[in-house]
Amino acid sequence: MYKLLQIGAVLLYVLLSGICFLCSLALSGVYISWFTFFTAMTGWTLFCFLSIYILGPLNLFFYGHIRLPVFEEEKRLMGCFEEVLKSAGCPKKFRLRIAESDGPEVFACGTNIIAISKPLMNELTDDELKGIMAHELGHLASSDTMISRAFGTASLLPRAVCRIVSLTSLSLKKLALLLPLVGLILFAIFLFLFFFKPLHLMPVIAIVLFILTFSLLDRIFRWLRLTLSRLCEYRQDAYTHKLGHGAGLRDALKKLAKMEPQRVNIYFTLMHSTQPVIYHRIRRLEILEGMRDNFS
Repeated sequence: MYKLLQIGAVLLYVLLSGICFLCSLALSGVYISWFTFFTAMTGWTLFCFLSIYILGPLNLFFYGHIRLPVFEEEKRLMGCFEEVLKSAGCPKKFRLRIAESDGPEVFACGTNIIAISKPLMNELTDDELKGIMAHELGHLASSDTMISRAFGTASLLPRAVCRIVSLTSLSLKKLALLLPLVGLILFAIFLFLFFFKPLHLMPVIAIVLFILTFSLLDRIFRWLRLTLSRLCEYRQDAYTHKLGHGAGLRDALKKLAKMEPQRVNIYFTLMHSTQPVIYHRIRRLEILEGMRDNFS
């Protein structure tokens, strides 16, 4: 059920972003036939869902900070990961990498990469390492990374528009002071176009609608994406428990909580975080491990 909700939300966002863009072009006077519409929408949808094979490697090439493990690192990682794969019964080949980071970091990316930072690997026991690797394996096995990439690709255009609307680095207070002037300029432009160049009015309206619609889409679906991401973390924690590595993951999360200051504010988590409060994850694992009776 959760998987269908996740895919449905991403598909809806992809379709709405494409439809809004094509409607803006149509309002601007560009003729778009039904064949062009369906072809463009099909191509856009496929591009978003397959972007993990296109944009994923490009992002790793230009911005990635992962490397191949040396012999000692690879020996330990593979020793732990082979046991995780055996418990999962997963025949797929995966690649283990070291994330060059000063802090604790572990993540799954692409379709078959799990990366862990050296500082975190040095802090964890083998059982704890198996726990976090099982969690990341869950993300790859259930195609969470592909769905997340599709969401991110579909949001590229709305985000670009929102950055333009935000007038680069202007603060809200400064923007509020400029609103009367901006309103006056826009009204003058509107009058000029209306009385002297009426044919140019529709493109202006289309641009305004485009900006407003995409700004709204970005806000709504960004919140939805964050919510689904947090639910996904809980789901993969349960998957890790199912594989028999829940205790290791729980202990690893406890160490992570001590290594870095943790945000526990509810508003920040709901509006800005892709991760649940780490202590909530620990408590849920304690319930799964039989250490607690309920979620109270």
